[in-house]
Amino acid sequence: MEQSVEITGQRGIVLRPLLPADAAALASIANDASIVPFIRDAFPHPYTIAHARNFIHFAAGDNHLKSWGIFENGQLAGVISVTLQDDIYRHSAEIGFWLGAAFRKRGIITEAIGLVCRYVFSQLPVVRIFAHVFIHNEASKKALLNNGFEIEGIRKKGSIKNKELIDDILMAKLKS
Repeated sequence: MEQSVEITGQRGIVLRPLLPADAAALASIANDASIVPFIRDAFPHPYTIAHARNFIHFAAGDNHLKSWGIFENGQLAGVISVTLQDDIYRHSAEIGFWLGAAFRKRGIITEAIGLVCRYVFSQLPVVRIFAHVFIHNEASKKALLNNGFEIEGIRKKGSIKNKELIDDILMAKLKS
């Protein structure tokens, strides 16, 4: 499968594959403790330049992952990815995203989600994009709802975060 392509949005938003030259910027914004309560434990904290280099290399070579750096006016703001599913779920992709603290509450992630959904539905054999959102993550829930995602259900004690069982929300958007 081809690698992720560049996607241009409005207001100076560009989604493009991360390059080795982006590692320092990625490490800088990803090493933010305010991200930790909202992401999976596989996302390291503290986040080092070695983690950034490893992720960029991994994302460039994984056939199931489409990943983009979210850039606002040329500055790296965060990352958004879709993971293509396989076997009986091969018509689906999981979306995940995060933004650095300085870029939140400005509509950037809402726009990025819309851009990725349009790309995925028009260019890939996907009819369903889904997300798992921790119950306390109101910002991500709102951004997904604003892009036409619907709540399919709440998974009671569906996740463990900080050694605590928490509910998470299954949200999805279907190709129209």
